Amino acid sequence: MSRECYLTGKKNKVVNRVARRGKARAQGGVGRKTTGVTKRVQRANLHKKTIREGGVVKTVWLSASALRTLGRGAARGTELV
Repeated sequence: MSRECYLTGKKNKVVNRVARRGKARAQGGVGRKTTGVTKRVQRANLHKKTIREGGVVKTVWLSASALRTLGRGAARGTELV
């Protein structure tokens, strides 16, 4: 089972980390220069929770936003156990 939100489909995202040096032109410098670009992972805010869906109890990954949605009321016949 991959780490992906069961309700919203949120998962990890690959982004660039940009390293820069120098002083900005607005502050009297010659401008910021990019010295390196590396990949990194932005992790989704996922939690392992037990839910009941259609009378079946499952353990799934849920995002924080999905937990708030379920806390307000059942969504799509799903409720927290």
